[in-house]
Amino acid sequence: MSSQYCGGATGMARRRSGSAWQALGQVSYGATEAEQKSLVFRRSIYVAADIAAGELFTTANICIVRPGYGAPPALYHQLLGRPARHAYNRGTPLSLEQLL
Repeated sequence: MSSQYCGGATGMARRRSGSAWQALGQVSYGATEAEQKSLVFRRSIYVAADIAAGELFTTANICIVRPGYGAPPALYHQLLGRPARHAYNRGTPLSLEQLL
């Protein structure tokens, strides 16, 4: 092999490596502009039964349903067994602002 061939292969590998990194894109958290309109179709946490302030969140008083106006379902298991900071009426979506 000639040194010119090896250098060409290395250069090509560098270009392909750069292309691969560009193909990975940018990391972004939260919904994109295109996803904003469809957020309502996602699931979220709602109050299934009236909850008094200080009462513990249980599988009987909170549930995961559509539409997506409440807190994300990923928080469901973290909420179970924790006391409610406020009183909530049945059918109310639990928002992050209410929970924090």
